[in-house]
Amino acid sequence: MRRPLCAFCLSALGVLALCSFLPQMGLLLPSAAIFVVFCLLVWWKGGAARGYAVCLLLGVVLGVGIMEMTGTRLAKIQDAYAGRDVTLTAEVESTGRAYTAGRVSAVLMVEKVDGEAVHFRVECASLPKCEAGGRIRGRFSLDVPDATQRLDDYADGIVLSAEYLSGMLRLGQSESFRARTARLQAALSRALRKGMAENTGGVLVAMVVGDRSHLTSTLRSAYRGAGLSHVLVVSGLHVTIFCGLLDALPHKERERSRAYRRARSLLRAGTALLLVGITGATPSVLRAAVAVWVSSLGVWVGGPADTLTSLGAAGVLMCLGNGYAVYDVGFELSFAAVMGTLAGAECAGRGWERYYDRKKKRKGRREKPSRAVLLFRHFAGGVWDSLCVSLCASAATFPVLVLRGMSTTVWAVASGVAVLWLMGPMLSFGLGAALLGLAAEGLPLFEIIRRPVAFCAEGLAWLMNEWAFRVSVLPGASLWFDGTYAALVCLVLILLCVMAMRRHIRLRVALPTVILLAALAIGLETALSWNVVNIELVGTRAAPAVVITQREKAVILFRGSSITQRAVENQLEKRGVRTVELLVDLRMQPEEPCRIEAQKRIEAAALAENTTRRASCGGVDLELFRTRQGCILRMRVGGQRFITLSGTVRPAKPIRAEWLLASMARPDNIRYTDCLTLSSKYRWMEEDAEPVSRLRLRLEGERFSKRAEYDRIK
Repeated sequence: MRRPLCAFCLSALGVLALCSFLPQMGLLLPSAAIFVVFCLLVWWKGGAARGYAVCLLLGVVLGVGIMEMTGTRLAKIQDAYAGRDVTLTAEVESTGRAYTAGRVSAVLMVEKVDGEAVHFRVECASLPKCEAGGRIRGRFSLDVPDATQRLDDYADGIVLSAEYLSGMLRLGQSESFRARTARLQAALSRALRKGMAENTGGVLVAMVVGDRSHLTSTLRSAYRGAGLSHVLVVSGLHVTIFCGLLDALPHKERERSRAYRRARSLLRAGTALLLVGITGATPSVLRAAVAVWVSSLGVWVGGPADTLTSLGAAGVLMCLGNGYAVYDVGFELSFAAVMGTLAGAECAGRGWERYYDRKKKRKGRREKPSRAVLLFRHFAGGVWDSLCVSLCASAATFPVLVLRGMSTTVWAVASGVAVLWLMGPMLSFGLGAALLGLAAEGLPLFEIIRRPVAFCAEGLAWLMNEWAFRVSVLPGASLWFDGTYAALVCLVLILLCVMAMRRHIRLRVALPTVILLAALAIGLETALSWNVVNIELVGTRAAPAVVITQREKAVILFRGSSITQRAVENQLEKRGVRTVELLVDLRMQPEEPCRIEAQKRIEAAALAENTTRRASCGGVDLELFRTRQGCILRMRVGGQRFITLSGTVRPAKPIRAEWLLASMARPDNIRYTDCLTLSSKYRWMEEDAEPVSRLRLRLEGERFSKRAEYDRIK
C-alpha cells in the first residue's frame, strides 16, 4: 500500500476541518455517516483498499480525539475565567493600532491569573502602549470571544477576550523563545531597510523576515490585484525556496549516497530552524518548518521522503494542541498551494514524457542539436514547468478563496510565470543584506560588502513592484463573488482535477473545462450581483464602519482607527470597488485622518453644532445631524430606512427605522425592527435579540424589493 501515513493524516485533518466548519450536530452526524459508508465501501473492495480503509478510520478517530481534547481545554479555561475580573501576568506577543491614542491592541500569552500559573492566549482590543516581547501585569476583565470572530480567534489559539481595567505594570523584556525571535526579527528588519526606498524595503522585509508593518495599503492592493499577495507572507513557499537552494549544490552522482542524503536533510532542517528564528516563529513558517523536519526524519528512518506524507504529518502535528488551527485561512491556503504545486509538477512531468515518446517515434536521420537549440529547449522547459505549477496552484487555492470570501484575480498564472522566478535571488540577496547589515553594526567592514548585495536585492524588488503596479490596474485584477453555487462549482473543479490526475480524463480536456467553469462561475455571479446592494459592517466591534456597495461603487460611513481603515480597504478589494462616491466620517474627535480616497467627503467633526447635512449618491440618501457630543445619521436605501449613532445622542422624540447600524453607543429613543451589527453582546441589547451580520437588498426596476437576504450571527 502506497502512502498509508498520508491517508491517515489527511483523514484526521478532514475530520478537524469538518468539526470547525460544521459545528452544528445536525450537520456533523449525517456527514460522519456518509464517511463511514464510504470507508465500508472501500473495505468491501478488498485487497490494498482495505489498508486504506483502516488508515482512514484511524485518522477519523484521531481527528475526533483532537477536537474533543481542544473543546475540553477551551471549556475548562472559559468556565474558570470567563466573566471574571482578574489580575493577569502575561507576555505581549504582538501589538497593533487601537482606536484611542496612546493605546494598542495586543495578543497576550498569559503566564499567571491571580498568581496561579496558567498557559493560554487572550486578545485585548485596547491596552496602554507597550511593545511586543515585553511582560506586563494588570487588572483585566475576561470574557468569551464575540460570536462573529470566535472561530478566527480559536484558530489563532486565542481562548478569551480581555478588557483592560487598571493597574498595568511593565515587568521588562521576556526571555522566551518567541520574544527573542521577535527582537531578532526587528533587528534584521532595521538592518535590511537601511538606505532603501519605502516600497522596495517594505517588500523585502515582508518576504525575508516576515515584517509586514512597512507595507503601504497601495502596495498591498497592487500585489493582491497581480495575484502575488502570497509572496508578502513568509510561508511554506519561502521555506521551500531556501531549502531548495541546497539541492543545487551537490553533484548528481552523490544523490545515490545515503550518507549524503542524510547530511543534506540535516542542512535543510537547520535552514528551516534558522527561518523560524528570523521570522518570529509565525504559524505559517512553523507549519512549513515542521514539514521539512518530518521529511528529514523520514530520510533518516526509511529513505527518500514523500512530500505529501510530510505535509499531512506536519498538519496533524500543528493541530495536536489546537484542533481549530485548520480553520485558519493561511493554513488552508498553504495546504492547497502545496497540493496544487505537486499536481503541477506531475502535469509537467507527463507533458515531458509524451514529448520524449513522440520524439523517439520519429523516423529519419537524427542530428545533434546545436547549442542555441538546447538553450531554447531549456528555456521552454522552464516556462512549461512554471506554467503548469502556477496554473495548478491557482486552481487549488481558488476554492479556498471563493469559500472564504476573498478576492481572486485572473492574472495569478501570468504573474507566476513572469516574476516568481525572481523570488529565489530576492530571498538570497535579501537575507544576505539583512545578516551583513546586522554584522556591520559591530564591525563596519561588513558595510562595504552589504551595499552591493542590498543594491541587487532592491533592484529585484523594484522589478516585482513594477509588475504588480502595472498588472493590478488591468481588467480582472480583482474579482469577488458570493453565491450559494460557489461550493458546487468548487466541488466540480476539484472532481475534474482528481479525475485528470487519475487519467480518467485527458489533461487537454480537463484543463480547458476547469478554466471554462471558473469563467462561467465568475460571469454568473457578476450577472446575479449586478442589481444587488450590499450593506456590511467591518472593523472592530467597538467602532465598526459601514460599507455600502453596488456594482463597482461604494458609500462608506467611517468610524474607528487605522485598523478599521485597513478592514474597509480589504472589503473594497474583495467587492471589486473602483470608486468611492461618498465617505462620511462619523468620528467626533478623530486622532488621525481617514486616507481612503473618495469623490465626496463629509466630516462630522467639521460641522457646526445642531446642523444638518444631506447627501445623495445613486440609490443612497443620507441625512447627518450633528449635536454637541455626537451625531446621528439617517439613511434610506430604496424602501429601507437605516439609522446609526456616533458618540452620545438623545433625540427629543422617537425616531423610527427598519434597521439599526449598531455600535457600542446606546440607541436611546430610537425604535427599530432589526439590527445590523458586528457583535451580539452589546450591553444595551436584549437577551433574545438575533442580530444580522450582513444585508443584501435586490433592486427590481427602480425600487428595492421588500424581501432582504441576510446572514444572522450564530
